[in-house]
Amino acid sequence: MKRILLLASTFFVLTTACSAQPGNPAAGTSWTIFQDPAEHAFQIAVPQGWKITGGLYRFAPLDPRIMVDMVSPDGKTDMRIGDYRVPRFATLTPILRGLGFHEGSSYNQQAIGNYRPGWVFADVYGQGRYSGLCSRLGLKSMQKQTPVHSNEGFAATTAGDVVYACESPGGMQIAYVFAETQLTQMQSSGSWSVNWLYSFITPQNQAAQTIKILFHALSTFEIFPEWYRRQLEINRQSSEDTVRAFEQNMSAIRADYERRTAASQNQFDSMDRALRGVDLVTDTVDGKPREVWVGTGGRHWENGMGDVVNAPSQPGGNYKEAK
Repeated sequence: MKRILLLASTFFVLTTACSAQPGNPAAGTSWTIFQDPAEHAFQIAVPQGWKITGGLYRFAPLDPRIMVDMVSPDGKTDMRIGDYRVPRFATLTPILRGLGFHEGSSYNQQAIGNYRPGWVFADVYGQGRYSGLCSRLGLKSMQKQTPVHSNEGFAATTAGDVVYACESPGGMQIAYVFAETQLTQMQSSGSWSVNWLYSFITPQNQAAQTIKILFHALSTFEIFPEWYRRQLEINRQSSEDTVRAFEQNMSAIRADYERRTAASQNQFDSMDRALRGVDLVTDTVDGKPREVWVGTGGRHWENGMGDVVNAPSQPGGNYKEAK
């Protein structure tokens, strides 16, 4: 039963109910349907005319993984949902270390790796994916985000995202990764998985449109019931608990999509400020938002004249901290 539920959290986590409709589909984008060519497991709406690759990749009966890669006609934007190269992980315990295992080793059809919270894994993944595409890859922000799934039982779930400035021969680009990881710890052993992963790289002036296209595609992801039943037969177990877990995953993804779609403009604005090296603070005089340059101090101070400085402590008696 536990292995079935792990399957639900590693594969079905990318599922949204077909009734979940996007609030604001990317304007001017035509769409077509991409279906998994391997096992007819899922379908997803993708931008028409883009190069689409991917599908279901099965590494073991209980280890199906997906990846859908979408590249724009001009080759400048690359969006990815999932990644078949990311395995399940077993934590490096003292017992395994004593037996000669180390990070990167294989154990029980898993890769050995110390647990990375969602925001840390997002950075590790982003560096691996984008460093070869950029002449200079600069981390502009790393933030904790609300996990898609709640903590249940022995599982602890964390999520986060990273934004990079990518200097490339074609000009400045934005690279982005969102990841959710889940650690299950029982006595002296543990395992963890990347339950939710999406990323993109795009020219800086196309970031807002790219976010909208990605979220619209995510909202259309649908698992075929026939494939789901076949997978349950492979597991040779089926129960109401499994069905409920599957339905709860769909509900969680749908709610997460709606929340992130509503906040997509704020997410883009946050990326833009990170790239420009500014913070958004509130003017203590008129209550209006104001952008200020980010310094090394990490705290913003404002005087009665509206001057804002960045310093670790109060620079003078006439300065008050700007929130």
